[in-house]
Amino acid sequence: MALSADLRAELHCAAAFAVAASEQQRGTAAALALPPMAVRGKRYFADVGERALRESGLAQAAVRDLLIADVAAMQRKAAADPDGELTAEVKPCLARLDAAVPPLQVPDLAQCAAILTLAYEEEHARDPQGAAVRDLQTLAQVLGSRARTALITGGASGDSADAAVEQARDAMRSEARSRPGGVDNYDIAHCYELAAPDAKSHY
Repeated sequence: MALSADLRAELHCAAAFAVAASEQQRGTAAALALPPMAVRGKRYFADVGERALRESGLAQAAVRDLLIADVAAMQRKAAADPDGELTAEVKPCLARLDAAVPPLQVPDLAQCAAILTLAYEEEHARDPQGAAVRDLQTLAQVLGSRARTALITGGASGDSADAAVEQARDAMRSEARSRPGGVDNYDIAHCYELAAPDAKSHY
């Protein structure tokens, strides 16, 4: 059994997303102008790889070699024009990505506070003395405070603002347990942006 033309195209896109994710991690401007790939691209890559194994009958090593060959070919072509080549490879694939892995949801302040609280709890359980624990706790507290302030500014009482922040935390905890992908369905990078220090302020 052989790969269909459509599945071969999907493998090519998976390779393109892997390259884009790597370039985004490096901070390449052209890559950062594309949708974030760290979560969605990785999920697409894994799903397409599994489907290729299931539908083609190829061995895992054969599918892996196809992906590696595509990545290598893209890197060779990118030598002359890295930014242009990356964009040319990824953009035609974005419709496939959107169809297979829905775009990340953009969380609000209360949801971000909940996401970072869950991250803090998970990290604390894994390594209570780890360097990331205090940072995650601080970010969760900052976001919770800003969510509360925004709600009060919008007319909520202090008690109702506290209740809303707590409700968002409970809802996110439930979603993390029951929804496939959990908090990875959210644009967590946006939470770090919301937690950035205000101009002329420190925390």
